[in-house]
Amino acid sequence: MDLHVGNPVVRGALTLFPVFNGGAVRGRGYDLGGGALRVAERAGTPAVDQLVVTNRGPRPALLTEGELLTGGWQNRVVTRSALVGAGRSAVVAVRCVEARRWSGGTEHARDGERAPVAVRAATADQATVWRRVAGYGAGATGSFQDAARDRRARARRLVGDLAPLPFQCGVLAGVAGRPLLLEVFDSPRTLAAAWDGLVAGTAVDAVGADPVVTPGHRARRFVAQLAAVPTAPVSGGGEGTAFAGATATARLSSLSWRGRAVVTVATNPAHPLVVAA
Repeated sequence: MDLHVGNPVVRGALTLFPVFNGGAVRGRGYDLGGGALRVAERAGTPAVDQLVVTNRGPRPALLTEGELLTGGWQNRVVTRSALVGAGRSAVVAVRCVEARRWSGGTEHARDGERAPVAVRAATADQATVWRRVAGYGAGATGSFQDAARDRRARARRLVGDLAPLPFQCGVLAGVAGRPLLLEVFDSPRTLAAAWDGLVAGTAVDAVGADPVVTPGHRARRFVAQLAAVPTAPVSGGGEGTAFAGATATARLSSLSWRGRAVVTVATNPAHPLVVAA
């Protein structure tokens, strides 16, 4: 990866570093789906950890890790980025973020919202996801959207005036003095489309945290260490190939397509928000 970390913006406990991708492309060859993407429960017997995504558009559509999907039999969070081919359907891996509902309609809405990193980092285990969602507050059905309603509103106010810089392809977020999340795309257009949900979702975990700035040398060291993370192909990338790997310093996932990384996500496994019970 040819990534360059710029000078940050600080909002309380949240430090946001712009990330520039030396491998960025001008023509992406995919879309983010919009109204052409239908997300629905599995036909016959719905499954907690699976949803079916149908792309009715003319180009592959990108569904990104951490996206919140509202509706269906329960609200979900996408656990792995995937490209769904034009005119095709794919099964996408998800986790439930609404523990006390298992009924309703068939389809899910996408509004661009992202789950906070504390939830995203727990998606290997459903019980841990529910426990972390409950830590944001109470709701009638245990949904993250209800439990974190106040913190989500405060997070949006915290970062609502921010926008990506020209040519910026990603963000490295630090919370309370430590790097927490890197998310970088192959195009500034993709970051611009994902920006509001990505930044506000990350800010949820910064609300109420100690207002300590994350130093630039820590951010750059975190990025430099990613080159040493071994990755291997995993299932669930749709038209793309998904990769994942981990070391003591980083958990890394990426989606490759046409010889390039469309999206790369890295979290800090030593951050208190990631290791929290």
